[in-house]
Amino acid sequence: MEIRQPAFGRQLRRIRLESGLTQSDLAGGPVSASYVSRIESGSRLPSVETLRHLAERLGLSVAELMASDSFEDSWGATMAEVCTALADKELSRVIDLLESRGPDLLAQLPEDWAWQVLWARARTRAEMKDPVGQCADLHQLVGLTRKWESPCLLGRLLVELSRAERELGNITGAHTAAQEALSLLDGFSSGTSTLELTARLALMAAETEAGLLLQAAARIPDVLRMAENAPPKLAAQAYWTCSTVRIRQGHFQEGKVLIGRALSAMDSRDDLLGWARLRIAAVSLHLRCPEPFSPEIRTWLEEAADAFRYVGEPTHHAELRAVAARVHLVEGRLAEAETEAAAAEEAGLLAFHDRLRTRLLRAEALMGLGRDQEGIRLAQSVAQEAEGAGYLDLAAEAWKTVAMPRVPPTS
Repeated sequence: MEIRQPAFGRQLRRIRLESGLTQSDLAGGPVSASYVSRIESGSRLPSVETLRHLAERLGLSVAELMASDSFEDSWGATMAEVCTALADKELSRVIDLLESRGPDLLAQLPEDWAWQVLWARARTRAEMKDPVGQCADLHQLVGLTRKWESPCLLGRLLVELSRAERELGNITGAHTAAQEALSLLDGFSSGTSTLELTARLALMAAETEAGLLLQAAARIPDVLRMAENAPPKLAAQAYWTCSTVRIRQGHFQEGKVLIGRALSAMDSRDDLLGWARLRIAAVSLHLRCPEPFSPEIRTWLEEAADAFRYVGEPTHHAELRAVAARVHLVEGRLAEAETEAAAAEEAGLLAFHDRLRTRLLRAEALMGLGRDQEGIRLAQSVAQEAEGAGYLDLAAEAWKTVAMPRVPPTS
């Protein structure tokens, strides 16, 4: 009769809790509650007599009690399948494998394995564009990780949480998570510089959307300094984030220079999808500037469209349509702008901020077409939704659109 610890102790605890019993309930005769505790922690091997006693208290045979630790063996195989399915992008299979173990799976597992389940599921839900589910898993992961002495791991999870919260439109939650991440990582050690930069960018993004442009701008010098030694993809993200802040502040020329540096930092051979999305960002940022329409915009848009034909997913095509709608608006093709914006929003795949901004663009197109009341209603809905979520910069822009003088459409 082989008893393996700590597996047996973990499963004894699971069975006891499922039976609604305390450690004292299992005690009796030579078996004390403290002895049960040591068995469950894996620090003691139970004797044959103890096994008989525990089985009797749990209403099981000794054979059934001994067989119960096979859960960990079978779970190990399941987790191996989960990891390979996730690596192969078989996302529905990941969810099916986890759900097949029942709704109380996490309660059956020790905390380290529960952490792995949550992480795999959070990554899967991120890939499946399910930010609600991803946020729920990340909150549980953060709660588990707080029990461990691992600032870097906690910081990484908080950065992920900030991004997911921002995608959902919870700008307060995004700001709080990014702020805590940076406080954990700021100056922690030389080996965490990449993660620290990522936390700074997450906080800058949240501050920008919340209209806290002065706070976001104050971080630019440190971010640009750190970007010099960052991997190309992260450096490009840093320049992109700084460009966004400067353009929203009205420093258009500096913003253009920074997005140009971002474009130069990335090579399509390293990350075609990231390369294409960066071109979409460059188009969006240039269109926020007051200068005349640049021919580069059309080139970037075509390059992104070509790349998305190979690596794009429905979300990326929706983003492309939203940006194309803005190009149509700037060029004065109002009907096309309204049609593209409506299609992009109705796809239901845009992140919260992009969805509201695309709806506002549609409102502007409708007003330009003389459909003022319809456009005003859309702009008001953007202002109210943005205000409620804490996106004060976008809310102010929407209210400005509502209040702008009406110009009759030209025939």
